[in-house]
Amino acid sequence: MAKIVIRDDCLVPDRYIRLKYSGPDPWGVAEKITGSIRGFFHVSASGTNNYRLNWDISGDPITFYSRWWVRKNFSRFSTMRIQMKLQGKKYAKDNTGEFSFSMHARVITTFSGWSAILKPFVALYSYLFYNRARRTYVEMCRNYVLNFRNEIKKHFNLEATEVPTARASYG
Repeated sequence: MAKIVIRDDCLVPDRYIRLKYSGPDPWGVAEKITGSIRGFFHVSASGTNNYRLNWDISGDPITFYSRWWVRKNFSRFSTMRIQMKLQGKKYAKDNTGEFSFSMHARVITTFSGWSAILKPFVALYSYLFYNRARRTYVEMCRNYVLNFRNEIKKHFNLEATEVPTARASYG
């Protein structure tokens, strides 16, 4: 059995989208992400996970670190995967502080089958149909990430960035 895996970064030429904030209620971003991630990306509970949450309450400021991932299937072959990382600190006396939030997104396309016919099949299938679909999936992935960043910005009353619609550059 052979396997072909194609990984496309959604945020080319940058690898990450970063957001920095300084002001009141920096921990509110973690609550916002956890509360809205499933509804925003239209995934079930198995499509997302908050797999790391660290707190250091031994002093002032209180530091925190959290990570999430999102997995959304676009087709039988292509899956969007997003990694999110949040790191920050807040002061206990007035609930102000800062955080740094970053996202990395990819579309992973996997084909598997018998090695003798897999390569010619994938080449023909990609040439005739799937390259265009994959480009659309990458554009949709990029739009998901940029729009999610705008959701976070709206929560903190920051200026949102205009995001083009999917298929804007591909027809």
